[in-house]
Amino acid sequence: MPSTIARTTRRSRMLAVVALAGAAALVAGCTSGGSDPGATTTPGVTPGAEPVPLDDARLPGLDIFDGSEESAIAVRWATPGESLAIIVGGSGAGGECIPQPQGAGLDPSGPTVTVRFDPPNPEAMCTMDFRLHGWELVLPEPIDPSATVPVELVNTSGAEETIEVELGPDDLLDAGATADPQPSEIPDAGETPAPEPIPAAQLPDAATVMGAAEEVQVHWIDRGSSLAVVLTGSGTAACVPQPVDAVSTGPGTIEVAFEPAAGTTCTDDLVFYGWRITLPEAVSATLPVQVRVTGASDAGPFVDLTLEPDEVLELP
Repeated sequence: MPSTIARTTRRSRMLAVVALAGAAALVAGCTSGGSDPGATTTPGVTPGAEPVPLDDARLPGLDIFDGSEESAIAVRWATPGESLAIIVGGSGAGGECIPQPQGAGLDPSGPTVTVRFDPPNPEAMCTMDFRLHGWELVLPEPIDPSATVPVELVNTSGAEETIEVELGPDDLLDAGATADPQPSEIPDAGETPAPEPIPAAQLPDAATVMGAAEEVQVHWIDRGSSLAVVLTGSGTAACVPQPVDAVSTGPGTIEVAFEPAAGTTCTDDLVFYGWRITLPEAVSATLPVQVRVTGASDAGPFVDLTLEPDEVLELP
């Protein structure tokens, strides 16, 4: 049976940096998103005050996202035990172009902090630059800053997903270069294996491939760490481009390189081909990622595609 393309959600766990695919933050207006700390409450959780934008002078450098090559949300103590700093990397337009935090809710029994977000507006027009945005969120009541505090980030992409982070006593907004770098949402993939062919029986069905707008398709296999690249071509193997590798080239972007086909005498039939390509360093699949595929299309030197978080090729 051909594989199906499943739409999936997941619950992630990490330290206090959450990697987000920055392309969605850059694609999504320039007006400020609304903030309603009491919009959604959970029993036992006391809502906090409305977020206050941080002065640019208090924003950290881009190295706050050490270990992540894409846009991200970072959580730090602004005032230990009393207020959080939420740092979002994305379009310089801000507003509806990036996730906007609401107030910080507190369940003192844990304690656990919950921060809901107004997600980016996919219909908005945004600039394609990249900068940091920050807010201070005052807790409803002080908590022990020497403990490791769970923080739940809710609805960052509009899917009502919950991402859990842990805020430690050393995760300070004003700690400067002495702060410990923290890993991105997904650990590095380690040594990268060579691209491997996907058996024809495991590729998407012919109707899905033929119905696509582009002759090249990309899907997640393991979200954030490996891709499936599917294309059509001649049944003559020498006439089919061959994958080389895939790398992250910047915030929310991946480039997949193919060697152009070497054959000149090709049959006129149509065959589906697919490869599993593992990234050398994992990226976040929380938001859409822009993928540029080079050397695989007759239409030009490259094809640009948008890979959504829920575009997953399920393999046996």
